[in-house]
Amino acid sequence: MIIKERGITEEVFTLYSGIQVGDIVNRIGSVKCEAAFNWVESLDVDVDETVIVGAYITGMKLAERFKKFSKVTVIDINPNLRHLLVDNVEFTDDLTRIKNADLVIDTTGLGGLSPESVRGMVGLDVKIFIAEDPTSDGSDNSIIEKSNIPERLDLASSMYKGVLKTAGLNTKTSGTMTLTMEVLRKSLDDILKTNGVLYGVAGMKFYEGVLFKEKDYDKFLRLMEEPALITSSLQPVSSDDKLEANLEKIKSKVEDVSI
Repeated sequence: MIIKERGITEEVFTLYSGIQVGDIVNRIGSVKCEAAFNWVESLDVDVDETVIVGAYITGMKLAERFKKFSKVTVIDINPNLRHLLVDNVEFTDDLTRIKNADLVIDTTGLGGLSPESVRGMVGLDVKIFIAEDPTSDGSDNSIIEKSNIPERLDLASSMYKGVLKTAGLNTKTSGTMTLTMEVLRKSLDDILKTNGVLYGVAGMKFYEGVLFKEKDYDKFLRLMEEPALITSSLQPVSSDDKLEANLEKIKSKVEDVSI
């Protein structure tokens, strides 16, 4: 739904997208979750305990999805991120909890879990190990070289191993916030090309700074409720259509790399 009001003069409309920034974050997270869930379900393996390493955005959404059929523990070194999690999800900074899981999902990406940690803790008792690939279809050579996801997967002893890949917008990483910013940027560019549009503003703020520097969870939630796009135009136009079109381009899959 587009909310509109008169602008500075009666000749101009100010239009607020019905889609909020948080809606984009949740949609991208859901795409990743469904890919991970569908692959795990296809393995026909009993999963009583799930451990997700990394609470930020993707980890948060995965915890919400997987708690519907297993006990879920989220591991993260940032205690303030516990506020992102839904009820009935345990939060800890104890990495050794990996050893007790049937399913481990590593969302830490660049600079996250070390290969040595994986080798020491992801043994045969961890039936399924999924690592999220931080690179995407627009990654440059420096980012690709920095990623040690293949090494993490090689050192895991799990029977089933998969890599969660997300692409579609030619972004440099597959991070949910990276993709969110690109949806906003591309959609703003698209709406500016529409006849009669004077200018537009996208909800592009440094959200990670709010969580990790300011450590202000309430402010983060308030920012998530802001309109994704605000447009000044001579006639009503739908920025939601542009947002939806770019969201539809994002695709996730789990690539099976089991030996």
